[in-house]
Amino acid sequence: MYEMFESELAKAFDQLPADASRLFHGRGHCFDGLEFVNVDWFSPVVWVVMYGDVDDSVFVRLCDIVKSQAERTPSVEAVLVQHREKGKSVQDVIYGDMPDACVAHEAGESYALTFGRNQNIGFFLDAKPARQWVRENAEGKRVLNLFAYTCSFSVAALAGGAQSVVNIDMAKSALATGKINHKLNKFDGARVSFLPHDVFRSTRKLAKYGPYDLVICDPPSRQKGSFEADKDYARLIGKLEPMLAEDAQIMALLNAPYLDEDFLPDIFAEKMPSYQFVERLPQRQDFPESDNQCCLKMQLFMPIAS
Repeated sequence: MYEMFESELAKAFDQLPADASRLFHGRGHCFDGLEFVNVDWFSPVVWVVMYGDVDDSVFVRLCDIVKSQAERTPSVEAVLVQHREKGKSVQDVIYGDMPDACVAHEAGESYALTFGRNQNIGFFLDAKPARQWVRENAEGKRVLNLFAYTCSFSVAALAGGAQSVVNIDMAKSALATGKINHKLNKFDGARVSFLPHDVFRSTRKLAKYGPYDLVICDPPSRQKGSFEADKDYARLIGKLEPMLAEDAQIMALLNAPYLDEDFLPDIFAEKMPSYQFVERLPQRQDFPESDNQCCLKMQLFMPIAS
């Protein structure tokens, strides 16, 4: 187990890219015995996350392996380890010194990272294919970004030439980071709006900002009091049609291993039969998965041609 981890990390550290990336994806269940650990690269910081009840000796050994790779790699300034267990998280710097401000780089854009503030750091690597699709298809479009979080899809849409973007999320702190992201990328003009509201209680207000040519749905899979994918996604899709422009596209994301890739197409067939499933975007290559049903689903829906 340790030899495999060290070998995979050595290969990754030998070719650290400029953009944010996953160096080791244990959660994809492709590396026996290491399903509890991921290692990410946010230049110049290595971010290690361990999940669940990890034996102390295993924890220390894996940290030592990461640290040894960092010590031989000049571009690494710090290694930060987070341990998540039973809804709680603890993190420590095990190598170097953390920069005053950290960002994730992707496709020429920068995204602020909030290490140490929350369990999540403000940027989800696995959604890169969906952000890339948005960049390539947003030109001239009016975009609605539902459950916007820190607004990475908004930045990607504006980078792709979107006419306007409306971001809505009830988490004010996440939207505050989203505003920082727009400033970092010089997209803090009048073309973007930030609404700190509950999506389900704001459909009329959202309709006034519309109609929209592209809607991005990226809700949490399980967030108590906010959204439970298995019961709330259908309710969400059922509210979209009055907001849509003719030929509007919908990019829907689902990060729920317990729900398969037919879950969203089945919802659209029931709640929005005028729309059809078009494609599922491929997972990024540095997120190898033993079961394609367990990883992030990024699915495109479009109107059925009349």
